[in-house]
Amino acid sequence: GHDSIGATAPSDTWYLAEGCTQGGMETFVLVQNPNKTEANVSLIFMTSEGPREGPSMTLAPNSRFTWKLNDFVTSWNVSTEVKSNQAVVAERAMYGNNRSWGHDSIGYAP
Repeated sequence: GHDSIGATAPSDTWYLAEGCTQGGMETFVLVQNPNKTEANVSLIFMTSEGPREGPSMTLAPNSRFTWKLNDFVTSWNVSTEVKSNQAVVAERAMYGNNRSWGHDSIGYAP
């Protein structure tokens, strides 16, 4: 497994490329709220069939939450847009072959 460099700053929008939730693959979106106030976070999945609304939730201050994308969408190709009313940090983790390999990547924050 491997990890990419860390985020240099939180953002209210993140784009997380490449993911897969078929063929034994598992993809997770992890969001950290480093703020002293709640953050309202929502996910939008980009699939080959087009965008699909994902889950939304309120993250407590100084907390982190992980969504398993397989619970919401089944696709060979899925990327995710993370939107929040507060600046947060988002990353995508992916595992395959019964978790014999995995990697993690931060997203792009415009």
